[in-house]
Amino acid sequence: YMTTIKIPIKHKRLGINFMEIDEEDFDKIENLSSIILNTTSNKTTYYAKSVVYENKKYVKKINIHRLIMGLGDWNTDKRIINHIDGNGLNNKKENLEICDIMYNSQSHNQKNRVRKNYYFENDPKRKKKWKATKKLFGKRIDKRFLTEQECIDYINTLDRD
Repeated sequence: YMTTIKIPIKHKRLGINFMEIDEEDFDKIENLSSIILNTTSNKTTYYAKSVVYENKKYVKKINIHRLIMGLGDWNTDKRIINHIDGNGLNNKKENLEICDIMYNSQSHNQKNRVRKNYYFENDPKRKKKWKATKKLFGKRIDKRFLTEQECIDYINTLDRD
């Protein structure tokens, strides 16, 4: 039984998101200066990354999932890490697999794959501000809810299916 640690990542526009890692991997990230949210590399999920500085000068950015799986920088190691559940902030080892670009791109289009994300639709004109998105047989299905809890309950029923 593996213990999971949830690490909050603050973002100016998106609020607080939580990255999950196994407790045994905490020592790999505890000395990083800061962990930030990467919102630009993938349109369906966010990733956690850290910026490395030496002598107060920028050196590089490190993706946390690459650090946890022991892969080097993308410039030296072209292998890819696939997040099995599609959630880029779930960096538990059971959710990560090393693969090539072809496999990773195909895994996002698997039949019956459910995107387990929900987010606040910040539109005051809408009565139902919470939205769950599900992808089934390549077709996207959106469902809206009045409250966050209704949305979470719906997503949990999708997880059981």
